[in-house]
Amino acid sequence: MKKIIYAVIFVVLSACTNGFETINTNPNSPENASEQLLLPSIIFDLSNHLTNESYGFGEVISQYGAYYEFNDLDIYRWQSDDRFWSPMYAILEDVKDLKQLAKEHNNTNYLAVGLVLEAYIFSVITDAYGDVPYSEANRTKEGIINPKYDAQKEIYKNLLLKLSEANKIIKLSKNITGDILYQGDMLRWKKFANSLHLRMLLRTSNVQNNSVAFNQMIANPAKYPIFESNADNATYNFSGSLPDISSVCKPGGGRAYDYFRLIPTTHLIRTMQGDNDPRIHVLLSPKKDSQNLTLGVAPGQALGAIGRPDAYSRKSTACFESATMVKGVLLNYSELNFILAEAKEKGLISVGNAAAYYNKAVKANFDDLKVQMPADFLTNTAVYNSTSEILYEQKWLSLYHVGLEAWFDWKRSKKPSFIKAGSGNLNSNLVPVRLLYPSLEKSVNKTNYKKASSAMGGDTMNAAAWWW
Repeated sequence: MKKIIYAVIFVVLSACTNGFETINTNPNSPENASEQLLLPSIIFDLSNHLTNESYGFGEVISQYGAYYEFNDLDIYRWQSDDRFWSPMYAILEDVKDLKQLAKEHNNTNYLAVGLVLEAYIFSVITDAYGDVPYSEANRTKEGIINPKYDAQKEIYKNLLLKLSEANKIIKLSKNITGDILYQGDMLRWKKFANSLHLRMLLRTSNVQNNSVAFNQMIANPAKYPIFESNADNATYNFSGSLPDISSVCKPGGGRAYDYFRLIPTTHLIRTMQGDNDPRIHVLLSPKKDSQNLTLGVAPGQALGAIGRPDAYSRKSTACFESATMVKGVLLNYSELNFILAEAKEKGLISVGNAAAYYNKAVKANFDDLKVQMPADFLTNTAVYNSTSEILYEQKWLSLYHVGLEAWFDWKRSKKPSFIKAGSGNLNSNLVPVRLLYPSLEKSVNKTNYKKASSAMGGDTMNAAAWWW
């Protein structure tokens, strides 16, 4: 386990709702090891890491923003980097310990939570890289120093079984403590597990027929409850006070400088401007010395092509002025309804109405951003028309700062269609579909690295995996 001292500051004010109940307690020391002390650090670390990535890499690869300097990400001059890989596997080590403690204490609810978090984290890792260590990952105590890489198809198959098991074993009558995501509400953990299950079914729907699994879940809400409102969102709300503050806004070490170098893309501006979308006032800031919100840049331009940054509109910096505004979004009600809308449109589910699901999805995003949706927005502006493009554009917009989800969704659907390699790209006019394996894997886990790379056609940004 990680040797981290979790300094907890909300003892009385939080009334235990955030699960931070002990001051200066090390949840990972042998004498203190317990599920309720370990779970908060897992949820915080996961939310913090994905949020941090969404404000940098996620902005660029999903083409919400473009850097006006140091733009290697924009032009796809990518290097082997373990900044995404290592933190995720480190969190999985703690999840493994959480599950072990739950088994020792015969606590099925903590075990279920561990299964959901494990499925979520591994799904993100394989969605980013393709084939990755899974069955032998985090087993150094068993003598497995160099884990094999598992095929993405097998990983997904096993993760879906974990989610089914979690849904099955949760006991709604027994809440848990230390839960800073859902405050111990096990029904909402069930909803998270099943909503994640649906995300993963849609993700793999191009390579296998998931209609039976989709319909089995949607037709039986009592057995497979899913998100019903924004109140069910798997979103961690950082308090904004140390240590419970996102590294995006952390004083002296946040992403403020990095984020201020981002300029909104013409894609982001046009998607909202063309629809007279009031969300533009929340997501963007005016051009310097004006109130102009509509000056963006084309993504992926060569260094120097953008020119002076103050000539453009900017990203909203409200999150850096109020740290509580940064949210750690894992999965939400809006995304779920976009999933259902597409599933209905493609004939994967037999119940419901695609337009109704779409309308719920858009409305949920407005509500989540606390923006009043115009009365005619869904009937006269962003009208669902069964062509899918409007669905994907609105979904793309709603996934702003939801980890790397917009990129993952584009890899599957190749929508929105405006996402293309920029004029200055160094990747043969291709948008990358995966991260490169960490350089350490090439040297320390060389044999397994070579096997995995060969299976995918090479460790390149354009290598194909199972579902993409």
